[in-house]
Amino acid sequence: MATTATVSSKGQITLPKRLRDKHHLEEGQLVLVLETKDGVLIRRGRKSLRGLLRGRIDARQAEKEIRLLRKEWRL
Repeated sequence: MATTATVSSKGQITLPKRLRDKHHLEEGQLVLVLETKDGVLIRRGRKSLRGLLRGRIDARQAEKEIRLLRKEWRL
């Protein structure tokens, strides 16, 4: 079921109560906001971000990119 929400002047969105209740979202709870090819995805947050990107990125390639950036930024 589609639901609408309005973005405030501060860029905030209030999730409808029905969705907050259904997904057990409470005041102050962490949520993840992910950009996808189709738009923006809001996911219920985790207590830990450990393993969040497992299988989504190539860790060895990411490590190479980080090393390259470190070399470029050395004074």
